[in-house]
Amino acid sequence: MESKEEYITIRRSEYEFLVNTVKELQQEAINLRGREKELEGMLSKTSNNSHKPPSSDGYRKGIKNSREKSDKKQGAQFGHEGKTLKTVTNPDYVVVHKLTGKCECGKELEQLPLKGLYRRQVFDIPEKLIEVTEHQIETRQCVCGKIHEAACEAKGVTQYGVRIKALAVYLNQYQMVPYERVQELISDCFGVSISDWVLDNSNQNCYTELGHTEEMVKNALIKSEVIHNDETGLRCNKKLQWVHVSSTDTYTHFSIQEKRGSVGMDAIGILPEFKGISVHDRFSSYDKYSCGHSFCNAHLLRELKYVHEELDKKWASEMSGVMVEANELKKQDGLNETTIQEIETKYSRVLDAGLQEEPYVPVQNGKRGRKAKPKSRLLYEAFRDKRTEILKFIHNNDVPFDNNLAERDIRMVKLKQKISGCFRTQQGAIVFCRIRSYISTVRKQKYSVLNAIEQALLGKPIVVA
Repeated sequence: MESKEEYITIRRSEYEFLVNTVKELQQEAINLRGREKELEGMLSKTSNNSHKPPSSDGYRKGIKNSREKSDKKQGAQFGHEGKTLKTVTNPDYVVVHKLTGKCECGKELEQLPLKGLYRRQVFDIPEKLIEVTEHQIETRQCVCGKIHEAACEAKGVTQYGVRIKALAVYLNQYQMVPYERVQELISDCFGVSISDWVLDNSNQNCYTELGHTEEMVKNALIKSEVIHNDETGLRCNKKLQWVHVSSTDTYTHFSIQEKRGSVGMDAIGILPEFKGISVHDRFSSYDKYSCGHSFCNAHLLRELKYVHEELDKKWASEMSGVMVEANELKKQDGLNETTIQEIETKYSRVLDAGLQEEPYVPVQNGKRGRKAKPKSRLLYEAFRDKRTEILKFIHNNDVPFDNNLAERDIRMVKLKQKISGCFRTQQGAIVFCRIRSYISTVRKQKYSVLNAIEQALLGKPIVVA
């Protein structure tokens, strides 16, 4: 029989074991609840609170956004300059409608003095949209027997002119209309049939003539004070590749590369030479370059929205308020030394308060490496460690709040992907990127896209530098 002391020792040991077990189970329950919250948050991610594209939202209802309802009425606001069809000074045709008949008093209306003349113009497409020019080339034979032929640019018995080729390139490369539908449109509107070869050859000729123009665009971007950068995935030649864009308000450059990171960026050659400020998302490959950096705060606002709404972190909501306030001040030209200092102070206060919600994550025992940090902690550290890049827009008037310029430019690549799905050949993607760079650039510089393509096919592309 065990003694009293042995009994107490055994019971104490069992008690300690049970206490330790309860503590372990409590900690495990806390970890599981945290993991459950994280997984629920992942399911709650949409294009409004994360980097996910809108196409991934599916048919979800009740999508939230960051917009607040204003007291403005729907439609155009007071003072908005409307647009309407305006009359032209020199119409192509003039039809005079003569006044005939008699007045009730018996007077002939044609004999009455002219009081006024109203002008009403009708804009329409002419019935015949294509014209055929026949070139008759004289040949004469000299008394010596040599035959001479007059010079003529038309080489074949029949051929398409540069205008219709430019239209085909315009429809295919700018309006994203597939070959078959381009052929249908030209057949329906002009009554002529264009082959795949003509379409492909027109695109290839345009691409060839734009080689020097592409270098001019790249050099202009390298010399810019601020450029926007982004990238997106695209299926090409049966594998995932990446279209990179660098742009300003007046220049755009697209390039397709097999790599998303610095390998592809180095091959393009813009960022390695650029010394200004690059606006981009937090993709780490951009950090390699010695230029200045500014983050897209629209991305960060969506991440803050997710951390606040799904992970219930108060600091994220407060930081979002600071960023929105700073952006509004910049829009209203309200940034000065005083307001900038106030923003910096509020930013610091939110970081200090957020540290209480985001404690240090210790090394996980029993497993190699460190324990993965929660999403909220990673975002907090981004605001803590990348403060200069995040707040660059309040210290430099040329730096915008977000990276919307590059995202708008690259949206055309996603539209191409939606329509065509992919590029079957590498050369097709390269041709698209160069022509699209030219089109976007001339569009930003207020040139007619169709005329710009025609000039390129003639070997005289518009000088964009």
